[in-house]
This record gives sequence, structure tokens and C-alpha cells, in this order.
Amino acid sequence: MADEASASPAGVRASPFGVQFQEAIDFLKGKIPEASARWDSLAGVAHAKVFTVAGAATADLARDFQQALVTALEQGQTLTSFRKDFDAIVAKHGWSYNGKRGWRSEVIFNANMRSAHMAGRWEQLVANADRRPYLQYRTAGDGRVRPQHRAWDRLIYQIGDAFWATHYPPNGWNCRCTVRAYGSGEMAAKGLQVSRPIPVQYREVLDADGVSVDRVPVGIDPGWDHNVGQSWIAPELALGRKLASLPPQMRGAVVDKTISPAFQTALSDGWNRFRTAVAAKSIPAHSAQVLGFLDSRTLGGLAAHAPGLELQSTAFVAFADQAAALAPGAAAPAWPSGWIDDLPAEVRSYRAVLWDRQAAELVVVAGRKLGDALAVARFAPNAGSEVGHGLALKSLGSADTGDLGDAQRFIVLSGKLEGDR
Repeated sequence: MADEASASPAGVRASPFGVQFQEAIDFLKGKIPEASARWDSLAGVAHAKVFTVAGAATADLARDFQQALVTALEQGQTLTSFRKDFDAIVAKHGWSYNGKRGWRSEVIFNANMRSAHMAGRWEQLVANADRRPYLQYRTAGDGRVRPQHRAWDRLIYQIGDAFWATHYPPNGWNCRCTVRAYGSGEMAAKGLQVSRPIPVQYREVLDADGVSVDRVPVGIDPGWDHNVGQSWIAPELALGRKLASLPPQMRGAVVDKTISPAFQTALSDGWNRFRTAVAAKSIPAHSAQVLGFLDSRTLGGLAAHAPGLELQSTAFVAFADQAAALAPGAAAPAWPSGWIDDLPAEVRSYRAVLWDRQAAELVVVAGRKLGDALAVARFAPNAGSEVGHGLALKSLGSADTGDLGDAQRFIVLSGKLEGDR
């Protein structure tokens, strides 16, 4: 964990930017606590919505650490102050953790504080992007900066550049890098220019058994190869992009370990908030909500039967225009309202997933039936808007088993149409 090979001194305050802004507090407060044997049990982007501490055997233990960190952020506490809470939580739960007290408490404190600040900072940068659309990568500028991070120092790109999707700080354990925003006038006055694109090299991440489980840019620690601000604002879309960028053989394993119970709860809660907001017309028309992700079985089926399909995202997505027909109070939906309320669960617990060669769409066959007919949800690959792309919901309806059994048109990617699933 050495970048910036040792962490900040114990007296460094929780507000490295000199302010304690509400966006950072909201980021940390908004996470769902979950038990976890290892920090990397989840894909990196999932940490924007799920709070974990490696080795935390219960959600209650994770929740107590989360609250202590929220308090530290709200009150601008130092690491020294946080260690008092750390000791109290350890004693309360009888927690046996790896490593020494000083190192363990420091890792928990720094990783969460820096991520929270940079997530909140991103929201501010996006809100101010019309006036200051250029971001410059900045290191701490001392001898503890990693060589690769030093190579990125002073690079300038527009806020929408793909560089910031993977290289927006922090980029690893104890990374102290940040960004500075510039307007066009400031750029001209200082003689600054947008940097040339840099080639990004990737390395594979192996687990203890030598199995390849992830791929990250060189210079970025596993689990940190995402923009923590984008992941906070739309973590599910960020995960869909991440999965699509991985080699096919890795995608299934990453999504299968990421869609934890807490993450499933976040998807379901988010879906129902989204439908309510759509009905109230309180969100932009291009907004989107992720319903779930292609699992390893379906990804394997696509690789075998639709090898030419290059997915931009593996996320099932409902965009606001389609969701309007499914909003509470909408007229005569094809599925019962209770099923629509649980749409993420229906997608996840499917009977079968088919590829419709004629329409170039995925057909998710729900586990439950509509009378004698099969309940189906259709999704179009690589559809999108300003917020991102995904497998966009096209319709909810029904179909006869015989029609879906037409082998000339439909290919069963995973599951089966009849019998035990």
C-alpha cells in the first residue's frame, strides 16, 4: 500500500481541501453498510454505494465504523480523534482484525476520507463545468509520490474526457493526488493547453490462486480504477461500463461477486425512487436507472452465440421515457404493478434469457407467468443518452412458449423456457 508510501501524519485533519462540504458528507452517509471478508470482495465502483471494512463480520460493525467516519468528517476530526472511536468499536464488537492498530485505523480513516472528499469535489466540479471545464492532475509533489502518478502530474483534460473515468484521484491506497479546475481565460493567461492523449496500459490482477480477476491501468491499485465521483452519482452505470471494458472471461466473475445483498437492495430502492421521480417529472428526460447486470451464464451465452456484439455496458437500464409508462398510476401496464415494483428482482431471478436475432434484442423471461403465457422483458443493447449506455428496457409483455422456442429466431443464452430453472 505504498504510494506516497506512508500515510498522512496523525495530525492531518479530515478536510484536506480546507473545507468540509456537504457533498462529501452525503457521499459517506449514503452508503449501505455490509459485512465483508475482504475489501476487494466488491468491484471498485460498488464501494461508492456500499460501505465495507475488510474483515467486518457483521453489517452492524461496518455501520459503527461508517458513523464514526461521518462524525469525523462533519466535525473535522483528526486521525488521532478517530482512533478513540476505533478502539471503542473494536471493544464493543470484540473485533479481531489483521495488522497493527495504528496501521489498520489509518487505512480505514484515510481511504474513506479521501474518497469522500474527492467524490464531493467531483459533484462541485461538474456543477461548475460551464465556467471551469478543464481539470489538471496534481500530485502532492514530494518524494513519496509514485512514479506513475508523477508522470500524470500537470496533465490537463476537459472534465468529460475519458481520462477522468479511470484516473480521477484517489488512484490507490494512501494516494494524495487531487485536481485543479481551470476556465478558458485562466488557461490562456497561464499559457496552459490541453494535454495530448496518453496511451493507457493495463495489467491483469490475479487472486491468491493465480486466477485473473480484474484488469486495471498501470499505476492504479486494484479497486481504485474508477472515478469515485461518477461512481457515487451513478454507480450502477459506472459498473456496467467497467464490466464491458473487461475481457469477456473476467466479466461474469466480477459481477457475480459484486451484486451483493446490499447492492441488490440499492438497485430496488433506486428503481422505485426513480419511478416516483419520473411520475412527478422532477428529473431530466435523459435520466436512467440500472435494473441489474448480465450474469456470467448470460455473458457466456452471448460470447458463444453473438460473438460480433460489442457491448458498451453490461447493465440493464430503464431510461426515463420508457419508465414513464411504468410509473405509479400509469395506465394498464402489461405486468402487474407488484411485479413492476420488483423489476430488478424479476430481471435477476429470470427463467431464461434469449437473444432475438431478428430484433437484435435480449429477451429476459421472468420466473413467474402471466396465466399460461411467459412474462418477458425486452432490452436493446448499447442504447443510451447523455448519462450513459446500457441494455435499455424496450417493453414488458408476454409471449407463448412455442413462439420463443423458434430456434431460427431465438437463441437461449442461459436458463430454460420450461421446467426447473
